[in-house]
Amino acid sequence: MSKFLILIVVSIISMICTTQSKTLAAESTTLSRSEKNYFPQMKGCFLLYNMKKKIFDKVIGEENCRERFVACSTFKIPLAVMAFDSDVLNDENQTLKCDGKKGFLESHNQDHNAKTWIRDSVVWFSQRLTPQLGMKKIKNYLHVFHYGNEDFSAGLTEAWLVSPGNKSPALKISAYEQVEFMKNLWTDHFPVSKRAMQITRDILELSPHGFKLSGKTGSNYYDHNYDQDKRVSLGWFISHLEKGEQEYIAVANFSDLVPADAKKYGGMRAKQIVKDILSDEGLW
Repeated sequence: MSKFLILIVVSIISMICTTQSKTLAAESTTLSRSEKNYFPQMKGCFLLYNMKKKIFDKVIGEENCRERFVACSTFKIPLAVMAFDSDVLNDENQTLKCDGKKGFLESHNQDHNAKTWIRDSVVWFSQRLTPQLGMKKIKNYLHVFHYGNEDFSAGLTEAWLVSPGNKSPALKISAYEQVEFMKNLWTDHFPVSKRAMQITRDILELSPHGFKLSGKTGSNYYDHNYDQDKRVSLGWFISHLEKGEQEYIAVANFSDLVPADAKKYGGMRAKQIVKDILSDEGLW
């Protein structure tokens, strides 16, 4: 065999080996992503719904995603729609005065408008709105929204705040139901004013990062010992994501299986988990 033919054969073998190596590397990357544990020492759920294709592109923790958990501060989203639709809030700039009672978060101890209410997740602001709406109206809204178990029997100022470790009645919702709610909100599908839905969408917007992300966290604890450094948390993050022709709903929740740092609120941890998954999916 001539030296020329030998060089050709060696080149072909080298190309084949390089191609195989790249293929194996790609498969390894895909495998590592699919097997990555985003919920260490947690019972977790993640849903990524493709609004354009009308399918779920990613599901983690199917069983957990069907379980209903206390809505926590994610209830602020339907509450905002209710308040704007019924004129309890005129617009996103309407300010409510703080009553002077000191809360455990300094950011809550001041006057707030609807935008900062959502941004800082101000509990007292929600508790000022619900009595003005009244039980009958809230239940009607929950019903037309098909919002979880529609149970507000724990009271006008507490129904969405009940500890998940408490067996008392509470407003609960599943991750799949959160996706359905967000789909309807972003497509003006609810029988309320379009203005109410638009303002709600606007105040949910977070900092852009290539993709426009809008969403809300939710946090609670299964245990009641506020002095502990480590506690068992429930965390929520529900969101809408869009860029150009791409549009998604991303929802996550988790329950700690072991006590974790009590200073790291569940909602913020859930939000970071969502960002981590979206980043691995090339969406953040």
